[in-house]
Amino acid sequence: MAKFYVEGGIFKDLADPAPQPGTEESYGPFDTEGEADKVWRARMSEKIDICNHRLRVYRRD
Repeated sequence: MAKFYVEGGIFKDLADPAPQPGTEESYGPFDTEGEADKVWRARMSEKIDICNHRLRVYRRD
């Protein structure tokens, strides 16, 4: 069964595939995409003023 995760951190630019060391965040696993999306929204609302801090929801089978 698929699980959903939220992870990310501070990125130097859009082309950088990984966050800078020491800034990584990871939440999950969640059973549904909706649960992961709620955490994503809550965490990103705290970081709205930090444009290079990005989190993403992803699915792992």
